[in-house]
Amino acid sequence: MSTRVWLNESDQFVPGAELFRSDRSFTVWAYTISHSQLLLRTRTTSRDGVRPTRIDVVFKPVLAMKVRTEYGDGLVIRCADQEEAARIHAESSNVEPGAGAHCLILETGNDRDYVVTHAFGWVEDMGSERDPSALAGFAPGSDPARILG
Repeated sequence: MSTRVWLNESDQFVPGAELFRSDRSFTVWAYTISHSQLLLRTRTTSRDGVRPTRIDVVFKPVLAMKVRTEYGDGLVIRCADQEEAARIHAESSNVEPGAGAHCLILETGNDRDYVVTHAFGWVEDMGSERDPSALAGFAPGSDPARILG
C-alpha cells in the first residue's frame, strides 16, 4: 500500500481549505537549510505486533516557519485564511505576499503553527522510520537515514 500526494499549483491552495489530516503523532524528522526542506514523520514502532505505515509530510522550499518538534495530538494542515496569512506575512518580514508562496497552518490539539512554502505533499508507505523519504532528497551529510544509522 502506498499513497502519494504532491501539491504545487496555486489552484490547489484555497484559503481555509484542509489539505491533510491524520490522528497519528508526527515528529520533525529533518530540516535542511541548503534545500529548504522540512520533513515531518510518523514513528513506525510496532503496536500489538502490528507495524503501522509510515507517513512523511514534506514542505519545500520553506521560506518561513514556526513549528514545534512534535505534533502529538494528530496533525491537520490547511491553507491559511486571509487574516491568518496577513499575520504570518507581518511576522515573517522576509516573505513577500503574492510571491507564489503559500501559508499553511499546522494544527495539533488547540495549538497552531505555520509553514510558508511553495510546495507540500505527503506519502504513506511501508518504509521504516530510518529509510529515506520518497519525497525529500537530503544531502548525504544530512540524510536522516545516514545520521541515525
